Amino acid sequence: MPRVGLLRDPRFREHETTPNHPERPDRVTAIEALFDEAGLSDRMQALAARPASDDELLRVHDAGLLESLKIADDRTSEQRVFIDPDTVMTARSLEVATFAAGGVIDAASAVARRELDSAVCLVRPPGHHATPVRAMGFCLYNNVAVAAAALLAEGLSERVAVVDFDVHHGNGTQDAFYGDGRLLYVSTHQHPHYPGTGMTEETGDGAGAGTTLNIPLPAGCGDAQYLRCFDELVLPAVRRFSPDLLLVSAGFDAHWRDPLADERLSGPGYRAIAERLRGVAEDCAAPLVYVLEGGYDLEAIAWAARHCVDTLLGNDPVDDPVGPAPSDEGPEIRGLVEGIRQIHGIEHWRQQLVRRGL
Repeated sequence: MPRVGLLRDPRFREHETTPNHPERPDRVTAIEALFDEAGLSDRMQALAARPASDDELLRVHDAGLLESLKIADDRTSEQRVFIDPDTVMTARSLEVATFAAGGVIDAASAVARRELDSAVCLVRPPGHHATPVRAMGFCLYNNVAVAAAALLAEGLSERVAVVDFDVHHGNGTQDAFYGDGRLLYVSTHQHPHYPGTGMTEETGDGAGAGTTLNIPLPAGCGDAQYLRCFDELVLPAVRRFSPDLLLVSAGFDAHWRDPLADERLSGPGYRAIAERLRGVAEDCAAPLVYVLEGGYDLEAIAWAARHCVDTLLGNDPVDDPVGPAPSDEGPEIRGLVEGIRQIHGIEHWRQQLVRRGL
């Protein structure tokens, strides 16, 4: 049986936002309830959360950000504190955020040490918008970036790939490693959309030149468009980079029913993506860690997450009650794909991989 870790903790529901805020505790409650009902939780190894230390956070985040969040935290005993119009802190928020970051570090470390084959981290607040100097976009600390930095610093990994399929570009993760050739950052995201970053020309700098791959997709893309991007861009880029660890910023807000975006992925589409990620992880001998980011329709996020976990556990596909997108039609993205191939030299590597049977 595959050894799959599951990071869940009641604390992650104690980060309160505001009434009707889309990033709410019910998100993890819905996923956990479906996992429990389907018997998936019992087949995974429970992982514990613990607070990330300041030293661990400072590998990614500026000391000024930590200090400003601590000052905001002091004010939460009396009122909600808005970091920006979308990002709110209440009495437990900062503590919960440190447990999310620390828990992801430990989950990724266990996988890197081969104590587990893979792991799933049901954490909140999400993290991929938090930059080295700014909390934003519902995010306080960047869970994936902090975990990647920890493993690289501690010698548990030499080359990390981050695949981010959240519908919003992970500007924070990109910024944290834009000049670091030890980390490949790949993002599929709707464009134009929040936060407005993630253009194809953003490819890395200095030692990190070529290790940022952005795939900005028009609205209306569904399973066919996403799988084309994975087959022709994402997977060849990951194989070329040959990571020893694969982290997934797993946002489920590209689902057709999500209220904050306009893409059309289905639950089975997420399973097809997850199968491809499992395959490339096996090809590279790079264990796989999923970390929850966005996704704001409760039924859709729960079933999309289940499809991903089913692939890790080796389960057969299951019927998805949410159903397919209302229309299978989507925009033509051939020109976009071909342009990105040229920017990153992916066509040459794709041909090599086809010849090698990969």
